[in-house]
Amino acid sequence: MKQKFFLFVFAILTAGMSGCSTASIDTLSPADITIAELEKRTNAAIDPEGRFAVCGSYIMRQEITEKNLLNDDDIKMVEVKFEKPDKIALITYEDNEPDSVFCTNGKQGWVASHRSRKIIQLDEKGLERMQMLTRLGQPGNSSYSAVFARVELNKCVNDDGEFYRVDCFNGSSEYPVSFYIDSKNYLTRMVKMKFTAPSGAVINYTNRILKYEMREGVQIPMSTVIDQDGTVQESKVIFYRLNPKFSADEFLPPVFKSVSRRPVIGGDI
Repeated sequence: MKQKFFLFVFAILTAGMSGCSTASIDTLSPADITIAELEKRTNAAIDPEGRFAVCGSYIMRQEITEKNLLNDDDIKMVEVKFEKPDKIALITYEDNEPDSVFCTNGKQGWVASHRSRKIIQLDEKGLERMQMLTRLGQPGNSSYSAVFARVELNKCVNDDGEFYRVDCFNGSSEYPVSFYIDSKNYLTRMVKMKFTAPSGAVINYTNRILKYEMREGVQIPMSTVIDQDGTVQESKVIFYRLNPKFSADEFLPPVFKSVSRRPVIGGDI
């Protein structure tokens, strides 16, 4: 599920933007392959030597650029740290300084803002979302059904080509996360989803993979374009490594001299 995790991260980190967007129409037909066979072929394509499946940790850094017509481009760096079985930290940097942190030590989860010097401890629902993220990124976890409550598979043709479309539903959510798997090489080419922002608005999210590269024996989506209701960002992976060593406090929120802690699902901090 590695590719899914890399792409799914952006929906969490960029929630709340708005604008307008258009989408091509999917023509669906029954799949000529089972979901188990599709997962097998996808795993062989992205992890041919099985290095990712057996690794105990990884780190990845991505540079995200948002184009501005009148001002300089907005450039951020996102660092992802993962350690088995269920520890994860997502850190956003601006001007080489940490700006925000999403993290869990497997038992508790937090969102922290360096700018406001506030820490929010996630409630049960927020922690469940974070744990879903860790399951998506967990090495050796290659099953859609292990992460999502319901999975539907169809063949799909649209303006971008021919795919297997995997629609994944989680809990009571009415909107699926849709993964578009290339029908020829079995690599994920696009992810689409809708989610409700803290403001209550329904956000349309699309992530298109432009380029893959082999890093440490693993196919990594090196270059992607994210469209979130008309706000477009470009992302490229600038660093990736398997099996780094982490200290326990790297999956805890930062320590500020004076902090505000309150349990919530989300919202501005």
